[in-house]
Amino acid sequence: MGGTGARGSGEGARGGAHVDAGPRSLTRAAAILRAPWRAVSAVARYMNAVLGGQDYDRYVAHLRRVHPERPIPTEGEFWRERHAAADRNPGTRCC
Repeated sequence: MGGTGARGSGEGARGGAHVDAGPRSLTRAAAILRAPWRAVSAVARYMNAVLGGQDYDRYVAHLRRVHPERPIPTEGEFWRERHAAADRNPGTRCC
């Protein structure tokens, strides 16, 4: 029952020491899986910047810093006014 063969000692091809992949291979696997996530995140950040995702936050920061007496519009009000301004002055946009 205590055997000295490969199966009994835990050193065989399926023994305890060889079953665990180890931290190095897990780190490499995590890095491989992380690469596509980083690419998707970079594209999402780029699209957010192109489409104006941070514009409202920047506008609110500007109002608080430069015009603290003015009321802060809601995000919906901000976008409605922005689109209305673009419609009033179509020369400032590409299409």
